[in-house]
Amino acid sequence: MGGTLAQIFPPAPSFTEKNLPSLKGNVYIVTGGNAGVGLELVKFLYSAGGIVYIASRTASKITAAISDIKTQYPSSSGTLKPLALDLSDLTTVPIAASQFLAQESRLDVLFNNAGIAHVPAGSVSKQGHEAHMGTNVLGHFLFTKLLTPILIATSKISLPGTVRIVWTTSSIIDMSGPPGGLSMSELVPGQYSQDKARNYSSSKAANWFLASEFSNHLSSHSIISISQNPGNLRTAAWNGIPWLVRKVMSVVLYEPKMGAYTELWCGLSPDVKLEDGGRMAIPWGRWHPDPRKDILESLKGEKEGGTGLAAEFWGWCEKETKEYSKSTW
Repeated sequence: MGGTLAQIFPPAPSFTEKNLPSLKGNVYIVTGGNAGVGLELVKFLYSAGGIVYIASRTASKITAAISDIKTQYPSSSGTLKPLALDLSDLTTVPIAASQFLAQESRLDVLFNNAGIAHVPAGSVSKQGHEAHMGTNVLGHFLFTKLLTPILIATSKISLPGTVRIVWTTSSIIDMSGPPGGLSMSELVPGQYSQDKARNYSSSKAANWFLASEFSNHLSSHSIISISQNPGNLRTAAWNGIPWLVRKVMSVVLYEPKMGAYTELWCGLSPDVKLEDGGRMAIPWGRWHPDPRKDILESLKGEKEGGTGLAAEFWGWCEKETKEYSKSTW
């Protein structure tokens, strides 16, 4: 309960846009950067001079976002670029990665920010996966894997721990979801849960699993991979929630900008160290004080006293995306 309360009533952020150095020459990708938390994060990065790619599936919305941001920050030396990416369709992911790699020779931070929430049970991705798992997790897994070589290359010319991958999870994993965070049996077509909140929670636990597993694979390259709950925010993520619940929760919902502070802390704060890889952050830039014990056990291998569920899930992601990946990493 303490961890839940800490996320609902966070203290003021300690790391904001005022703490940012010049980001000139640094390259960032923000998935879902055309709206909500992602849009606010893009503003921070761009205003500090960064090269920022807004990855989203709707070109017109990216164009509108870029226009609005440039109007708000007319003196910025930064660069905004569009990147067409539909995370619910794995065929678009290699195309987006290739388009990025054709333009850049470095990637400092990948913010896996985009996601869907509480869509109707029975909804599926283009490839037939449960919609939350397909969009929030598999799309980002494939995108991150295809960009891993450039992240590694960037780490070789950067200070240790400054190249990072930030995954988005949610406080819902503290309150609901399958034992261990997710159920492998519910990843099988025909066995998807009919509870949309459970599906959403499973996808958010899965993002933490991937943050931990990528950390295991990339820590030797001084790359930090962590997950974060941006906070309870006034965003479209609440659209699928019953009206009465939204009404009750409205008193503890914050503006999207606040959630962007959580992501900003994870992506750029010097307080985040290499040894923090795989951890989960909470609003507005702190480590989770009391994660669910069963999820922590899932993150550990059997030799470490855990269940090895995260590693098993990693293997499933590898199998489900193999057809769309030509990465040798």
